Amino acid sequence: MKKLTLLLLLMCLLCDKSFSQVEIRGVTTIETDGIQSDSVNLSPNKDFEKRINLKPIDESENTVEIRFYKHEELSSTKDLKVLELNRDSWTGTEYKESNYPIIRIKKFDLVAQNGFEELVKMLLQNNLASLPNQKELESKMKKYVDTVRGRAEQKIQTTDGQSYTVEFKIGDKYRVYTFHNPGTYSSFYDDVQELKDFVAIKNIFEIELKRK
Repeated sequence: MKKLTLLLLLMCLLCDKSFSQVEIRGVTTIETDGIQSDSVNLSPNKDFEKRINLKPIDESENTVEIRFYKHEELSSTKDLKVLELNRDSWTGTEYKESNYPIIRIKKFDLVAQNGFEELVKMLLQNNLASLPNQKELESKMKKYVDTVRGRAEQKIQTTDGQSYTVEFKIGDKYRVYTFHNPGTYSSFYDDVQELKDFVAIKNIFEIELKRK
């Protein structure tokens, strides 16, 4: 019955004045009262946003906006993919930064292979709107092994690699959170669901979106 109710909600887009809930056409109804909202925008991407004339996520005028940043540590470059729902129209945009031979940012229009509505539904199903910062998972990221001297904790250390930031605004709520080398940590701490969720989100952005 619950599945039937959800399917019946996948019809139209409505947004009430208080933004207590948002109905996304083709996706679902999001009760924004259940979304934890940041009180201060601590985005690590503010300088990049200024360079491409993009407002901070908390100032976005879109009903729904989702930003996915990939930061390459070695080259210190960023790749940003943005999904925007303005009224009932979806758009996707990529900003690709390179620093060789000179620093530049190229802009591309994006299409979703199975439609933006399906893509956003997949992101929400993998808990995009409720994941914490990776740092908040440290108490869960524990692994032990038995040795001749007793039980010992196994640890993993990564250098360089990639970090990823999700920034989203749904109705009047917004969040910013960051993960570092999520694939490596998810493989090592394979019982931490939040790491698996973020890897799934990363894969959705990398596989489901294509340049026009």
